[in-house]
Amino acid sequence: MKQWKVALDKFLERYIHQPWFEGALLSGSYASGNQNKFSDIDVTIIASNDINWQEKSNCFVDGFLIEYIINPIWRFEKYMDESFKEHSHTSQNLIFYGKILFDCHGEIKKLQKKALAQIQKPFEPLSDYDKSFIKYYLWDRYDELKSLYHKKLHIDLQYWLLVDALISAYYDFCNLPHVPHSKIEPILTDKDFAERYHITKMPEKDFCDKLMLCFEAKSKKQKLAAVKVLYDYVLDCDGGFEIGSFRGKRTLK
Repeated sequence: MKQWKVALDKFLERYIHQPWFEGALLSGSYASGNQNKFSDIDVTIIASNDINWQEKSNCFVDGFLIEYIINPIWRFEKYMDESFKEHSHTSQNLIFYGKILFDCHGEIKKLQKKALAQIQKPFEPLSDYDKSFIKYYLWDRYDELKSLYHKKLHIDLQYWLLVDALISAYYDFCNLPHVPHSKIEPILTDKDFAERYHITKMPEKDFCDKLMLCFEAKSKKQKLAAVKVLYDYVLDCDGGFEIGSFRGKRTLK
């Protein structure tokens, strides 16, 4: 048996005899086969609804760092509902694609059924009101970036904040499930990596190419040019934006 599996079994021995223990899932890089020497072992522990607490922690077992969460069943259901409303499948993927280590009474199978239903269900499109404020936020960040550039100040922080916001906006405008931004480069450039992370809905190639230009830009001038191309592309995906015409108005409830 592999050493990390021995460490995982030792860790789980702490919990499998607890009266509230319903099951456990292996998730993250060890579940997807993407682990490297920097990876920790991600474990999701499902507890019965009898408990009134949750826990997230880390510990070392035989030299392996184990990151784990413990939640009652209802809490995982709530996380999935919240994740879906935010146009994300993060919680759903955690449950559905996690490798079942224990499932004492079939509760994990039930959670996986709900997770799959949400993965297959289209998101509700954002309202025009919400999209207008996303566009305004992008304009404001881009305007501040240009100001820093012309003042000959450092732009890197504002630059990457804008790139990050443009990625999120594009996914929202196109109704795509959000992906971890820390892994977006291999997700967009390595098909096998994306499949191991269960990414099935991908952006248009034009978006990927323009985003890669932002990653590759070195000088301030190159960065400003690259991010302008991405900025214009993302806004054009949803009809463009004119700051002089911006008006965010809705009825208060």
